[in-house]
Amino acid sequence: MPAGKARVTGSGYSTFVYAGKPIAHLISVEDAGQRAWSDKGLPYAFIHPLGHRTPTEIATSRVLQGSTLQLTIQELWNQAHWEHMAGMAGTSNVVEIFDRLARTANYVTAQTIIKPPGTESTPSKWRGKIYHNVTIVDIGDAETLTVGGLDVAKPVVCAYTHTTRLR
Repeated sequence: MPAGKARVTGSGYSTFVYAGKPIAHLISVEDAGQRAWSDKGLPYAFIHPLGHRTPTEIATSRVLQGSTLQLTIQELWNQAHWEHMAGMAGTSNVVEIFDRLARTANYVTAQTIIKPPGTESTPSKWRGKIYHNVTIVDIGDAETLTVGGLDVAKPVVCAYTHTTRLR
């Protein structure tokens, strides 16, 4: 790989937006990725007719299942970590979040945007992933205090139905 071409996290060239807005104090985003759907556990099946010693073909699923994003957000003194997300200020727990989301007519779109160096003002050269029909499905509301700990970061889990590629 040529020197200086690696994508470095924390460089400011990768961003994540939820409902069109960045999340203040977002530490990490973990996309579980989409897999082919199956109700049997595997997204493929060996077709093995009677009288044959080996399978005659392999059938694969042509349908993607939904997936999740786990966001890790720094908690501040004055508000819960999930309140950094667009539209979530003033909610106190996951049920209030569900109520707030149920009153919203549309799902949210989230995006990971990768801006290679030198393209900050050229959106046509950016790439990334667009997450469609995003909804919050869980928040890390437990508390662990550690002597010597320097910060408190907690998760928010969002589900999405599908993705498309930016660019």
